[in-house]
Amino acid sequence: MVLADETPHEEQTVNQNFSSPISDDKTSPKVGDSFICIKEVRSVSRAKALRLKIGDVIVGIEGNAFNGSIEEFLDICDEIDEQNGALLTIWREGTIFNLIIYGPLGCVFEFTPEDITIKLHELLPDVEMGEVGEYVTFELLRNIKSECDVFDTRVSQLGVFLPPVWLIQQRLWEPLIATLVIYAVTFSVHWALFVIATILLALYFRKAQLVLLRSFSLHKEKQIWMIIAAKSMFDAQKIARLFDDRITFRPDVIGPPQPPEIEPAKKQKKKKRKSAIPGM
Repeated sequence: MVLADETPHEEQTVNQNFSSPISDDKTSPKVGDSFICIKEVRSVSRAKALRLKIGDVIVGIEGNAFNGSIEEFLDICDEIDEQNGALLTIWREGTIFNLIIYGPLGCVFEFTPEDITIKLHELLPDVEMGEVGEYVTFELLRNIKSECDVFDTRVSQLGVFLPPVWLIQQRLWEPLIATLVIYAVTFSVHWALFVIATILLALYFRKAQLVLLRSFSLHKEKQIWMIIAAKSMFDAQKIARLFDDRITFRPDVIGPPQPPEIEPAKKQKKKKRKSAIPGM
């Protein structure tokens, strides 16, 4: 059985014509036993923005394991509080991680095959699911060299009240120079103009912190790789390294990756040279 959320009425009709109800398909997994996974991600959707992939399995939502039907999952997504969001627990390539979602994902779903279902039921007792308020969303941007920038998506109060200090902390040198020039020019003209400029810059940095971080990472040829909801940056980097064991982070709170194990070189047996002189 395959269903999609955020699907126009016409598309839903087509999907229903090609999908058999659970009661008519004797080989379909039973609701309450199988999980649901992503079969298709639409090009413009929340799932695309969250970097979800085909094959990602929905293990839990709102802190509880989920073994319901696709229709039940879509109903839960429709009722999510758009201010607080809901915690979505995902299984991908043997690793469990969390995301915070704020509505329907915009995916086509299907039930997991039997082997994945059995594996997930074995892992389920060890899966940690908490309240959405305990988690923070982190964005990870990576380049081809596995160099990764990790951003806490919350607004930094340091960036609001002391923009130059925040810019130095984030190593954003061009905006730092521009900010200092604005302070200097406005202060040299009139103190009231300096105060107005300071207030306007505080408002700007309150809204544009994440945009600045993203844009300068993109300028350094880094692309958004993953989005993870974790309780701390340490946890986010720990999860990310499960997907790429060579990755290095900025800022780094878990240390460099372990060097790859080098297999000892096999001793090559020396071949006995044949003498070029006959009879020797």
